Amino acid sequence: MTEDKNTIIAQNRAKCICHSCPTYNECMRADDQLLFCVTGKSPTCTFDKKGCLCPACPVTRVLGLKRSYYCIRGSEQEQK
Repeated sequence: MTEDKNTIIAQNRAKCICHSCPTYNECMRADDQLLFCVTGKSPTCTFDKKGCLCPACPVTRVLGLKRSYYCIRGSEQEQK
């Protein structure tokens, strides 16, 4: 699974819009955290919900994801 996860990350990193999300904060930016839908919730940052762009993200469409707030709730797999 790690190999698949790394491939998905490499293929979709440029499409990720986490950095534009209102909930994305300086802590996440400093650690260059992206693709929470694949990697899971932020392991180091705490934050407040300020809105979610996940439903509009190109990665969400490409991977057929249905959930939101991955940075807080975890990856698609973790939320099942």
